[in-house]
Amino acid sequence: MKILILSPNQIKNKNWSHQLFRNEFSKHHEVTYYGDGYPGYTPNKPISEVIKGNEPDLILTYGMKYTENFKGLGDITNIPKVHIAVDYFADGTSGTYERNHKLFNRDKYDLYFGVVGDVVKNLDKNGYGKSYLLPFSIDIDIYKKLNVIKEFDVFSVFTTGLKTYPNRNAVLKLVSSLKEFKTFTKKVQHEVYINNINKSRVCITSNNKFKSLSIKYTEILACGSFMLADRPEDFDELGYVDGTHLVIYNDLNDLKDKINYYVKNYKSREKIARQGMEFVREFHNNSVRVQQFTEIVKNEFNIK
Repeated sequence: MKILILSPNQIKNKNWSHQLFRNEFSKHHEVTYYGDGYPGYTPNKPISEVIKGNEPDLILTYGMKYTENFKGLGDITNIPKVHIAVDYFADGTSGTYERNHKLFNRDKYDLYFGVVGDVVKNLDKNGYGKSYLLPFSIDIDIYKKLNVIKEFDVFSVFTTGLKTYPNRNAVLKLVSSLKEFKTFTKKVQHEVYINNINKSRVCITSNNKFKSLSIKYTEILACGSFMLADRPEDFDELGYVDGTHLVIYNDLNDLKDKINYYVKNYKSREKIARQGMEFVREFHNNSVRVQQFTEIVKNEFNIK
């Protein structure tokens, strides 16, 4: 397929996982990328002029905050338009829910994908047309097991301060109180982030208040590191198994007990970490996800 992907190039901003997923499309299709950071990008240029003389089979956008600046997309009716929704949560606080509505009404997409179940539910609830679950995935050439020494006992793999993540401050406070263990709780840049995942015996994350399975699952497990997480939606549907690929904690007391156990029990921890790595790298890599996307889109729009 010939695909026009409208999005800024985020490698320069170190927002790697989302950009690496978009880059994967060029390995499977004839892709033109258009947006801030790409050659030939002109702000406010109507998309009809961008495609003039070289019309694609499909136009793809990804995430509301990466898509708002593109003009005239809603005027195009002869080319299928697909949007992958990332942050379409009805939280009533950030304003992103209403901004997504404006985007969808403006651009009039023909098909939607949601990265988590709650996003798909919101798309269906608001009648935006057919939508599919297209979960987060990972570039396994970038996120991988490194030959480094385990330096940290516990790594809290998240940032705090957002109202949509109500448990993270409490988890961070707990981890910081574990004086008998060497912990890491600071936000880091991409290269350090991957190294820290690899250098940590136990990695912890906490999901949003909608219990959405975050991209942290694929990032951590693809690196072959052991993961503790609270139970998300889509967990069973996507094939994850508690105690086999990672370990779920139920509350802060349970989290503390499991940190103590798995930091000290190498064999149990490493067996689960290895199984989680093999699972994610086989079933939740970017190549698999783009192939799933391609099959759905070709069937929906009868593209050969």
